[in-house]
Order: sequence, then C-alpha cells, then structure tokens
Amino acid sequence: MPQNKDIEGLFQEAESLRRGLRPLSIHVSTALFEYAKRGVASDDILRAMTGMIEGVKRYQEHPYRRVPAPLETVWRQGQASLLYCPADKKADDAPVMFLVPSMINRSMILDLLPGRSYVRWLAAQGYEVYLLDWGDPARDPGMNSLDQVIGDVMLAAADVIRIRAGERSLFGLGYCMGATLLAAAGVLRPELFSRLVFLAGPWDFCAGDRVLGNYIVGAAPSALQMINSTGCLPVDWVQSIFAAVNADRTGRKFTDFSIMDQDSEAARLFVVLEDWLNDGVDLPGEVARTCILGWYTYNTTFHGKWAVGGTVIAPARIKTPSLIVASARDRLVPAESSLALAAQIPGSATLKPESGHIGMITGRRAAAEVWQPVHAWLIDGRR
Repeated sequence: MPQNKDIEGLFQEAESLRRGLRPLSIHVSTALFEYAKRGVASDDILRAMTGMIEGVKRYQEHPYRRVPAPLETVWRQGQASLLYCPADKKADDAPVMFLVPSMINRSMILDLLPGRSYVRWLAAQGYEVYLLDWGDPARDPGMNSLDQVIGDVMLAAADVIRIRAGERSLFGLGYCMGATLLAAAGVLRPELFSRLVFLAGPWDFCAGDRVLGNYIVGAAPSALQMINSTGCLPVDWVQSIFAAVNADRTGRKFTDFSIMDQDSEAARLFVVLEDWLNDGVDLPGEVARTCILGWYTYNTTFHGKWAVGGTVIAPARIKTPSLIVASARDRLVPAESSLALAAQIPGSATLKPESGHIGMITGRRAAAEVWQPVHAWLIDGRR
C-alpha cells in the first residue's frame, strides 16, 4: 500500500481509470468527514484514506468482467423487457416466479454470478423465472410516472407471464422499491398472483432509524431543482445519498479490498457488486418526485394516501397470501419500515433474516437465510 503519495494525487489517479466509485469526489469527502467527526488523528486519517483510494484504484484496474449466460427476452416495451429463465427440469406443473427489482439499480443484482444468482437458484428448484428489467426509465416516455410504470409496464409484463403460465401458480416477488410497486399490483390486480413476497420493501418511510430518509428529505430541494431543470433525477444525486449513508463503511471496504487476493472469488464478487452499485440509472422526474415527496417526505404509502390510477393502495385489501422479509441489519430499508406492510396486510407472514439489504440477495448466507425459507413458504402454499 503506497504511503508516500498524498490523497489528492491518489484521487487523480483513481478518477482516470474504470468508471466508479461514483461519484468519487463525494465518496472521498464523506469518508473524510466521517473520520474527522469521530476525532481520528490526522496521520490515521491519511493512512485510512490512502488505503481507501488504493482499494478504489485496484477496483478500477481489476480485469474481471461479468459475462453471464444470457436470459431470453420474451417481451419488450419501450426500455423495459421481460427476461426468462426456464426451470432446470421441465415439468407441466412448474410454478412460475415474477421478480420485480428496484428501478434505481440494474436488475443484474438478481442474476449476479454463478452461485450468487437468485434467478438461477430458483430455476434449480423447479421454478420458471421471469425477471423484469426496467432498462433506462428516464429515456422512456412510457415510464414518466409511477401510474405508467405500474399499470403500463409491470402489470402488462405480469399479464404476459399469466398467459404463458396458463393454470400454473404465479408467484410475485418484489425487491426493495420493487416490493413497494408489487404491493400496488396486489391491490389493483388481486387475481394475478397465488402468493406475494415483499423482500426488503419500504412501506412506512418514517419508521426505524430513518438515516436514509433523513438524507433524502434534507437533499430534496436540490433534487427537485434538478427535476425541474432536466426532467429527471440524475443517478449521481442518488449515489451521493448512498455515499452519505455508508460513509463509515466505504473507506473500510475499499481498504480491505486493497489487501485482498485479487484473483480470489471474494475479489471477483466485490468487483461485480461495485460494478452494479455504480451502474445505476436516472429516474424519470415524476417517478422521483413521487418517491421523494410522496413516500419519503409525506409517507403517503403508510398513511393510505398513495394512489395509482385513482385507486388508493391500501394493503388491507390484499387477500393474496403474503410474506414480508425484513432484516434488522438493513441500513437502507429499516425492518420497521418493511414490517409496517405486514401489519397492514391481513394474515401476512414474516421472515427476519440476519442478512443486510444486499446480503439478502448476494451474501454467503442468502440461500440459507432467505432463498430457502421463501421457497419453503411458497411451496407450502401449493400443498
């Protein structure tokens, strides 16, 4: 690890290489501020920041690139597409799974790497899997608002799957923001799904520690100014918020990466996860406005004031058997926020894993703590 270069020189070198850490200047400044806030001595700050920037450099220079086995595209509308992964073993009664990811990051998180792919794991359990890919929503006039996103894209994709599935059970699983959107589907189209799973989905935006929510509300004026001037919310605004939330972890994880065996499986996983984290998309202006003002500021979901196509999304109207997955270790979606949805859906079940927000999908314990218990709950409903 270099000790004779100043932070500015290392910063300039890192910025000239691979895309990410994004935005680098914000991540560096928030990490510096975090060390200073904790009263860390100047020499120790220099060592910590040197390690962080060296880790960023190694990440940017790393030769590994994710090359997944392609999934078949069975439907496309504007920027959105529906990707299909058949069950490993063909069966006439194979259950069908519809996965709805967040709109903020790419859907690849659900099909990350061999052994870390929720899509492929489900296929190995006998599911036919459909993954909704949002593409670049800000470039699609058909996704200008959440009404369009839900009614014209998500539900349209679900209808395609329903036709292909025939009489077989169709399960819906939403992850993060995708879970919030799936709740709307459960209200608007109760006949579509046999079971619903809400994985790390925010519902009460005032519950829990509110670290992420407080940053979003505090930065709302700058976001609204960007939306008014450009018609969208740039991804770097979102990334800056995440940088602030994770200021205490970013420096540490890149320092750890700087001394990691760069040919190891752990290093490859780190690189692919960072590629995903730094490849977010701009959000359409009205979608972002609803999230920032409606959800995070006025908590319209929890208070029964969020409407889609004129219909209030009241979880009490969801009669489909539902499972809410919430973790006390989730820094982005506090468990209390997700469990508020469980409290509003009659008869819903809950699962409380130890995995964090991303760990639920990609962590070493994801299969044991999340995937397998969710599978068991789904299959139990078919007996």
